[in-house]
Amino acid sequence: MKILTNKTELDLKDFQEILVAHDKDYAHKRKLKNYYIGKHDILNKQGRPNGAPNNKIVSNFCQYIADMSTGFFLGRPIAYTTTEDNQEKLNMLLDIFKYNDESAHNLELAEEASITGESFEILYMDNDANIRFKAIPSEEVILVCEATLEENVICAIRRYRVYDFNGATYNEFVEIYDAKSIRYYSYSGTRLTLINTEINYFDDVPIIEYPNNIQHRGDFEGVLTLVDAYNMTQSLSLDDLMDFTDAFLILRGMGGTDNEDVEKMRNNKVLEFDDATGNAEWLIKNLNDSYIENLKIRLQKDIHKFSNIPDMSDTNFAGNTSGVSIKYKLIGLEQIRSRKEREFKKALQRRIELISGMLNMKSIDAIDFRDVEITFTPNIPANNQEQAQIVKDLQGVVSQKKLLSLLPFIEDPVQELEELKMEQEESDARLRDEENL
Repeated sequence: MKILTNKTELDLKDFQEILVAHDKDYAHKRKLKNYYIGKHDILNKQGRPNGAPNNKIVSNFCQYIADMSTGFFLGRPIAYTTTEDNQEKLNMLLDIFKYNDESAHNLELAEEASITGESFEILYMDNDANIRFKAIPSEEVILVCEATLEENVICAIRRYRVYDFNGATYNEFVEIYDAKSIRYYSYSGTRLTLINTEINYFDDVPIIEYPNNIQHRGDFEGVLTLVDAYNMTQSLSLDDLMDFTDAFLILRGMGGTDNEDVEKMRNNKVLEFDDATGNAEWLIKNLNDSYIENLKIRLQKDIHKFSNIPDMSDTNFAGNTSGVSIKYKLIGLEQIRSRKEREFKKALQRRIELISGMLNMKSIDAIDFRDVEITFTPNIPANNQEQAQIVKDLQGVVSQKKLLSLLPFIEDPVQELEELKMEQEESDARLRDEENL
């Protein structure tokens, strides 16, 4: 959640008002997370009287959409490169990334943003004075920014709950981060009580926002009503089918039949009629199966269409598997990925900037974020032969690091170049030894 203000300094009353306004955003993000794990509104479907069927079927398109989008975006690790002069500084940064398991961390951030529209990470120093970063649930964070074109962050508020062992009751706490300090509060009702204050050793607010897109919307947020409609259609269809199974037997001309007679008929599989007017038939509900199936197909297609997430079980994905063909079929998903990449890249640059600021504070010459080239690789089935040909054609036009980053099976272009250099040096040494012989 982001709040804009013209104030340069906020007092306790301002924070209390912000926290009250945050309740609605908190509830909305919790709903999106519930939909991701399968807790849909269909589960609250009201039962019918007299024990009639009341099925509650969840078709979890939301999880499918978020997982596909996240996997396509960050299923392959991000590659970082720089110039030869800055390579040592970059290695220092990459060591920090490795210490924090950055690839898994980035995937966690991307998944959270895909579900709720944004994700957040906090940078901090651990007990060994190492730089760490960790993802924070998006429903817990409020960014307070200047109401200017730059929208510079004034402070970040983290609001979270600590549940008791029974899982039902909890205490609520608030942390406020600004460029100089971290303040810890307990929060009850609308009352904030200060617990402790610490120095913020980073040179700015150490919480970074990773928007999913400019609108801060989750990937399945726009199709929730379609998902609800599909769930309802599935559930009511099964209700009707069970009603059909529980059909009534009509006996004509057998008015004196009692329960004992019916039981005999059931066991003997024989019906006896007193006269020619007697008859037996089933009273059933006529199901328009074609209409229901067509409705479900339309809903399913609309869900995939408006979320831009293709149905991989569709027959359109069979046949031609060339790189160009696959990219054309995934054009909608690529549009989503490109928007994610732009927002994620800016946040990564901010992460590098904060880490470099901390290293400089420790009198360590750190790399400038503007000297780091960040490369994203879509996680799609790749035609390695096509990619290799592209790299071959670009020899002498693009740097070796950039060319290696284009190959899907190369995760760390820098390390690959170093290994290639070592192999070349070993080969040259063997040749010199042979010549000396």
